[in-house]
Amino acid sequence: MDNERLIDESDSSIPEPAKQLGSIKVEEPPTNDMAKTKSRYLMLFFACFLCFGNYYIYDNPSALQPQLEKRLNMNSFEFNMLYSVYSFPNVILPLFGGYFIDAIGVRWGIIIFSGFICLGQAIFAIGVDAGSYPIAVIGRCVFGLGGESQNVAQSTIVSAWFSGKELAMALGMNVSISRLGSVFNDLTEPAFDSLTGSVDFGIWFGFGLCLASMACGFALIAMDKKRDIKLGVLDKKIESDKVKWSDLKTFNFSFWLISINCLVVYICVLCFNNIASDYFQTRFGFSSVIAGVLISITYSISAVLCPIIGFYIDRVGNRATLITISAVIMVIVHTIFIIIPDCDQCAWGALDLVLLGLGYSLYASVMWASVPLVVEPKTVGSAFGIVTAIQNFGLAFGPMVVGAIHDNSSGEDGYLWVSFFFIIMGILGVITAIILQINDKKTGGVLNSSNPKEALKLMLTTKKATIVSDQSLHEHLDTVDKEKNGLNNDEKSSS
Repeated sequence: MDNERLIDESDSSIPEPAKQLGSIKVEEPPTNDMAKTKSRYLMLFFACFLCFGNYYIYDNPSALQPQLEKRLNMNSFEFNMLYSVYSFPNVILPLFGGYFIDAIGVRWGIIIFSGFICLGQAIFAIGVDAGSYPIAVIGRCVFGLGGESQNVAQSTIVSAWFSGKELAMALGMNVSISRLGSVFNDLTEPAFDSLTGSVDFGIWFGFGLCLASMACGFALIAMDKKRDIKLGVLDKKIESDKVKWSDLKTFNFSFWLISINCLVVYICVLCFNNIASDYFQTRFGFSSVIAGVLISITYSISAVLCPIIGFYIDRVGNRATLITISAVIMVIVHTIFIIIPDCDQCAWGALDLVLLGLGYSLYASVMWASVPLVVEPKTVGSAFGIVTAIQNFGLAFGPMVVGAIHDNSSGEDGYLWVSFFFIIMGILGVITAIILQINDKKTGGVLNSSNPKEALKLMLTTKKATIVSDQSLHEHLDTVDKEKNGLNNDEKSSS
C-alpha cells in the first residue's frame, strides 16, 4: 500500500509490543523526493503538453491539402512526400535514439529535439509563404529529426517520475493529450484559412504552439533539476531504452508478426488520414472547415477511448484476438468507402470515420501493449525501437504509394484504387493477425491471457519441467547402465 503498511499479528517474527498494536497505519518518514509529492502532477502537466505542438504540426498538410497543393503547385505524390520525408529519418533514428539520449542526457535531448521541431516548422512556414515546395520539404524533414525522438525523451523523463500503476496512467495521459494536438489542428487550420483567406496564419500559429511546447520542456527541465538538488544528486543521467543488435537473435516469430502487422495497419489509418480532408471535400462536397471537423473524429475517439481500452485489456486480455478484430475493422472501413457513392454532404462517410476511430483506438491500445509480452524483459527497449523503425518505414513509403496511385487513376476522382490499396493492407493485417493468434496459442497463449505473467511463467515452468524430465530420464538410464555393467563385472569376478 502507498505510504503505509499493515502489521500482521500472526507473524511470529514481529515483536510482542508491535503485535499489540494490531493493524495500525505506520507513516513513512517525510521524503525530499518531489516524485513522491503532488509536484509530480504538475510535472505530468508539462510533460503532456511537451508534444502537443509536435502532434499539431504533423497534420498541418492534411488539414490544408487543397490549399497547399495550390500554393506550392503540387500533385498528389508531391503532397504525400511532405509526410514521407518526416518518416525517412525515423526509420533510422529509433535504432540509435536511446544511445543519443544516454550520451547527452534527457534534458539536453528535450531541448535539442524541441529545437529541431521549431526550426523545421519555421522552415516549412517560410517555404509556404514563399510558395517554394523544396523549402517546405526541407522543413518537414528537419521536423522529422526531432518529432519521434521528442516522444522518446518525453517517455523517458516521465518514467523517472512515475512508477507502477501510476506510470501506465501517466504514459496514457501523454498519448491522449498529445493526440488532442492532432484534433486541434483538424479543427483550427481550416477555420484560420477561412477567416484569413490564407494558409500562412495557421502554419505560423503551429510554429507558436511548438514554441509553447518547448517552454513546457524548459519547465520540465527546471523541475527535474530541482528534484535532483533536493535529493543531493549532482550529475544524473536517466537511462533510456535503446536498441542492442545482439537482441535481434532473441526475437521470436510473434514479435516479427506484430511488427509486420503494425506496418500495414498503421498505413490503413495514418496514410488515409493524410488525405482525408481532400477526400471528403472531393467525394462528398464538404467545405474545408467541415471536412476538418469530420477528420478530427478518428483522433478524438482515440484520445478518449485508448486509456479506457487499455484498462480493459489489462484485466481481460484477448490481445491477439483484438488485434485481429482491429485489422478486420480496417478492411470493413475502406470497403464501405468504396461502396458509398459520391454524394453531396451525406453522413455515411462521417459514420465510417467513427468506425475507423474505434478500430484505431482498439489497435493502438492493444498492439503496443503486446510488444513487451513477446520478448525478454531485458530486450524491451530494442523491441520498441525496431517496431517504431518498421512502422516509420511503412509511413515513409505508404504515402508515396498513395500519391502515385491517386495521380494515375480516375475512379472516384482518383480515390477508387487508393481505397483498394488500403483494403489490401488491411487484408495483410488480418492474415498476420490470424497467424499471430495461432502461434500465440501454440506458445502458451500469453497474448490472449488475462494474466500474461502467469501464462508466461507456466509456459517457462512447463519447458523447464520437460527439460528436467529429459535430464532425469538420461540420468536414470545412465544409472541403469552403470548398475548393469557393475552386475556383469560381479558375475565375471565370481566366475
